[in-house]
Amino acid sequence: MLQKVTDFILEQRMISTGDKVIVGLSGGADSVALLHILKELRDCFDLELYAAHVNHGLRGQDANEDAAFAEDLCRNWGIPFFLKNADIPQMSRKMHMTEEEAGRKVRYDFFHEVMHKVKGNKIATAHHKNDQAETILHNIIRGTGTQGLSGIKPIRDGYIIRPLLIVSRQEIKDYIRHHSLAYREDATNADSTYTRNRIRNCLIPILARDFNPDIVERLFTMGNIIREDDEFISCCCKKVYEELCKAEAGQITVQLDKFNALNTAIKKRLVRMAVSDLKGDLDGIGHNHVNAVVSLADRARTGTKTVLPASRNDCSAVEAEVSYDKLIFRKNNNDQTAIFFDKPLPIPGQVHVEELGLTVTAEKWDRKKGLHVSSQCIYIDEDAVKGSLRLRQRINGDRFRPLGMNGSKKLKDYFIDLKIPRGERDKVPLLVDEKNIIWVVGFQISQDYRITVSTKNILKISVEYHIHNGG
Repeated sequence: MLQKVTDFILEQRMISTGDKVIVGLSGGADSVALLHILKELRDCFDLELYAAHVNHGLRGQDANEDAAFAEDLCRNWGIPFFLKNADIPQMSRKMHMTEEEAGRKVRYDFFHEVMHKVKGNKIATAHHKNDQAETILHNIIRGTGTQGLSGIKPIRDGYIIRPLLIVSRQEIKDYIRHHSLAYREDATNADSTYTRNRIRNCLIPILARDFNPDIVERLFTMGNIIREDDEFISCCCKKVYEELCKAEAGQITVQLDKFNALNTAIKKRLVRMAVSDLKGDLDGIGHNHVNAVVSLADRARTGTKTVLPASRNDCSAVEAEVSYDKLIFRKNNNDQTAIFFDKPLPIPGQVHVEELGLTVTAEKWDRKKGLHVSSQCIYIDEDAVKGSLRLRQRINGDRFRPLGMNGSKKLKDYFIDLKIPRGERDKVPLLVDEKNIIWVVGFQISQDYRITVSTKNILKISVEYHIHNGG
């Protein structure tokens, strides 16, 4: 089995020379075998090994003995040991999760904590073929797509590795017996209260006995085939996403006509990618939520929106809205306060608008240097400025005279003409003096402040954005 796991590690490129690996050590047969195998490979790969154990507070004295066993094992093998005591029942209630979900979150949070503490770069868990089969069946029962059918990935996020995924539970037991390794039995594994345990102890034995004695191997193979296909499709969709979707000002936008022209399967993946980029995960996002966004885009009625659920540990939901020719995804935190800003801009000088993550600069300019106008830089006639300059947001009754227009128009109508969503209009900065709007920042300057051949004194006004809103 050692050679089989080694070949799998090399094939999947799980470990590189000099890696610092944190091993999740429960004290059970699987994790003991994993730690032993990595210890055997320590010199070959020049590894630094660390073990992390979480006492979940679920099994009383047995759990304390598990922790003591794991610590003694590491001491005997010369492996640094880290322990976390947690009250999973209390945390599951607090986070509105099942105990299984809370336990998993606590474990991985602790693994990451240890990894940062020791400056490690890999986390190894002891998932194996039987775990893979159970995961796939569990996902089928709950309802899933191709990602769920592919099961556990050998490598997740580039640093969480599963070296034992190539071997079965029986092979691990044989390895443990062959090397006379001690381990702890977890009595809760026989408790069929948990869905995973019922799948392991009831469903798989029935499938093996009545349908296919090689069911674990067949599910494992199916997962590999689907994962390869899913990774290819995901790669193709990522290219489409990067081409069509634009991240800016805390939101993700996509041209509605281009989105609706896509194949439905691609549209659904793009929705998931956008939501994941904004939320950081897809917790709570189901098939019906994704379908709701696709239907919203298909109806293409400006101002219509749908709100996708927030994560259980994050109050921020994501809303999808159709706004003119765009489908817009943005975080929707009901606790956030409205944005308000109104700040003076000295000449010369700068003003920082923290609410929008930008800086506006005013400086006197020599025409001989050239005028390089853009959406982030304008030049105005300083002598046309009436009093001091300010940067503020819109107010009721604002009027604006866009460049080239004889009369003025309501700023509201100007925003409508530009198809700026209603919810975004308060975030558009306005450069004003004591009488007029000089520049709708990022869009247009006023006809009354343009540079002409008779202009003697020029002001350069430029804006710089500081907030990175990529995924």
